[in-house]
Amino acid sequence: MKPLTISKGTSVYLGRPAKPMPQEVSAAIGKMVDGIPAVREAYLPQCYVKAVVEPATQILVLVMDDPGNQTVLDAVDEGLARVLPEGMHLDVWPLEPDHDLVATIRQTKMPAGSGATPAPRRKPWWKIF
Repeated sequence: MKPLTISKGTSVYLGRPAKPMPQEVSAAIGKMVDGIPAVREAYLPQCYVKAVVEPATQILVLVMDDPGNQTVLDAVDEGLARVLPEGMHLDVWPLEPDHDLVATIRQTKMPAGSGATPAPRRKPWWKIF
C-alpha cells in the first residue's frame, strides 16, 4: 500500500462528510483496525487536499507510533481488501500521535467503526412550541 503523503504547509480541509459511507462499512473498518495493535486510533473524516485528494472524499486516518511501518500498512491494505465493497477505494493517511492535525481529526468525531453520521439539524428549542 502506498499511503497518502501530504507535504508540510499544504492546505488540508477536514470535516464530517455530508454523505458518510454506510455504517456497516465503517463498522467493518473499525473492527479490522481494532485487530491491528500498532494502530492507536483510526478515523474516517472527509478530506480535501488540492491535487492530492480531489474531489473531497472520506479517507482512513491511522494514528500510529511509526506511520512508515510497511508491515502494518500492508496489514491494513489486506484488511481493506476484505471489508470494502467491490469497486470502493479508500485512501489511507498514517500519522504520528503528535502530528499537528490529529486534534482536528479527532474533532470531526468520525472514529472508524462508530458509524458516526452528522447529527440532524434541529430547530432551536424556543421555536419548537
